[in-house]
Amino acid sequence: MEQEVLSLVSKEGFNLVNKEDRLAPAQVFLDKEQPRNSIVHRFGGGVYIREATYPKGVMIMGAEHLTEHMNVLLKGSINVCGDDGIVKTLVAPHMFVSPPGSKTGYTLEEVVWQNIYVTSSTDVEYLESILFKAPEMFHEHQRKKLEEEYPLHEDDRRDFYFATMEAGWSLEAVESISKYRGDCIPFPDGSYSISTGSSPIQGKGIFATADILEGQIIAPMNIGGYRTPAGYLTNHSKTPNACMARSGDGLLLVALRDIHGMVGGDLGEEITLDYRQSMKLNNLWKGSAPCLQHLQ
Repeated sequence: MEQEVLSLVSKEGFNLVNKEDRLAPAQVFLDKEQPRNSIVHRFGGGVYIREATYPKGVMIMGAEHLTEHMNVLLKGSINVCGDDGIVKTLVAPHMFVSPPGSKTGYTLEEVVWQNIYVTSSTDVEYLESILFKAPEMFHEHQRKKLEEEYPLHEDDRRDFYFATMEAGWSLEAVESISKYRGDCIPFPDGSYSISTGSSPIQGKGIFATADILEGQIIAPMNIGGYRTPAGYLTNHSKTPNACMARSGDGLLLVALRDIHGMVGGDLGEEITLDYRQSMKLNNLWKGSAPCLQHLQ
C-alpha cells in the first residue's frame, strides 16, 4: 500500500492544495485493510467532544469539516496538512481553531485528538451529517460493504422470526411496536462509544465506535419508562454480543463479550441482543414469568 501511495504523490503535477490530489490516496486505503482506531463521543452542557485515538504510523484522511471548530491534540505528535498544502508538525498539548475544510495527517506517535462543537444534540449519526461532508467514494464504499454483508445475516433474521413466534407475538404486532416513537427520548449527556448506522441485519442499528469490554455498560436503553436509541434500534442476533440488564427503574445495554470498535472510517461491530432475553426481562414473553436480571 505504501508503494501505491508513493506512486500517486510522486506523479508530476501532484499538489496538496488540490482537493482531488489530496483525496487520491483515500481510494487506495478504502480498498486495503485499514488500521483499528477509536472514537468516543462525549456530551455535556451543550458541548460535543469527538475524541479520536489513532495508532502510531497511520495516515488519516479527514472528512471535510463544514464549520469552524476547536481542535485539541491531547496526546502524541502528528504531521498535519490543511487546505493550504502546508505541512505542520503538532506536538501535544496543542489547541487551535480550524476554519471549515479538510485535513490530512500522519501520526508520529499514538495520537488522541478532540474536535469540540457547540450543540444540544446527542445523536452522533445526525451530527456527523451536519458537521462533516465525506467524499462520494466513501459513501459508495459503505453502500458496497452493506450489500456484501446483508446475506451473511440471514440466520439472524430467521432467528428473529422464531423468537417472535416463541414469545407469542405476531410479526405485524412487533413491526408496529418497533415503529412507535411516542415513548422515545435522545441519549442523555454522557460518554458513548457507539453510533447509529445502517445495519446489514435490518434497517438501522447500534454500532461500536471504540472498543467495548465485556461487562461494560454500553448505554442506557430505558430511563423511567422512556426508550433511548439503544432501546429501539438495537437489533436481534442469534449470537448476541450484548444483553439487557435492569438497574432501578431503567434498563441498560451491557456487553456480553469484548466488542471491537472502528476500522479506518468504518463503524465497528454491530451491537446486538437476543430478543428472547430482552422480552422476558420486560415481561413480554407470553405465558411465562419475567426474567429477573439486575445489574449489581
